[in-house]
Amino acid sequence: MRLFSFIILLVCWSSLSHAQNQESKELSGIDELLDELFVVDTLAVLQAYDDLKGGFLYASISFDEQAYFSGRDFDVDQFGLAPSLTYLSSGGTYLFAGGSFYSELDPVWDLFALGAGQFWSIGTEKQWSISASYTYSFLGEDSGGLNTHRLSSSVSYKLNPLQFNVAGGYLFGADPSYYLTSSVTYETTLAQIGDFELIFEPNLYLLFSQQNIIEQVSFFRFTESTVFDRINSQLELPFILDNNTLDITLSYTCNFPNNLFEDEDLSSSGYVSISLGWLIPL
Repeated sequence: MRLFSFIILLVCWSSLSHAQNQESKELSGIDELLDELFVVDTLAVLQAYDDLKGGFLYASISFDEQAYFSGRDFDVDQFGLAPSLTYLSSGGTYLFAGGSFYSELDPVWDLFALGAGQFWSIGTEKQWSISASYTYSFLGEDSGGLNTHRLSSSVSYKLNPLQFNVAGGYLFGADPSYYLTSSVTYETTLAQIGDFELIFEPNLYLLFSQQNIIEQVSFFRFTESTVFDRINSQLELPFILDNNTLDITLSYTCNFPNNLFEDEDLSSSGYVSISLGWLIPL
């Protein structure tokens, strides 16, 4: 059984986001984008539940050697840490908490979030699963105007060795916005090393989001428009050592951000990450 990290913190940050304005255009939605905050891999949760026939705690911590925000780095060289803790009951209810640390932000602990959710399996073969959750985010002092509430849901389908997932969410508390993600994952076991399985699990992930764009058309005139577009594409290439209790993941991730402006010059990027997870049956 492979239990991937329930909580993936890619980020909502404040201090750097206010410095992202361009000469004539501002992407005002990026700084409020909680793009992968507490995305739950519902099929991994379901698999662990089926194997254990009961509740458990799952603790994890991940290290990214370079932090990117929706595939964008904003010319800041920094690393990130994301600790998290998830509790799953035997009835499918889960509670989670986590935070994000960025080495060059002030304060470095820029985000802490709490949430709760529920998942259900569908069908006798349990190939389908759905989830729904609510998250509240405690943001930094300079994060006025950012959305702190998030409602989300996901639908997953597994047809070995492939897994498909579609998720969406609604952010509110300031200027409401919404997002949509889709992903496909391929899982294969490469080797058995003692009690551990070595697993390769490439994943292609797409992020779409509502964005408010403010354009300066003259010295005194501005126009504002709302678009829904692809923000980033991400290819993750993880190798996982898993023995049902402990999982260690070494991964290389490639970002392919979408240029939302004609004069925007974004390039692809990549970084290495490592994570450690510990499953505690209850």
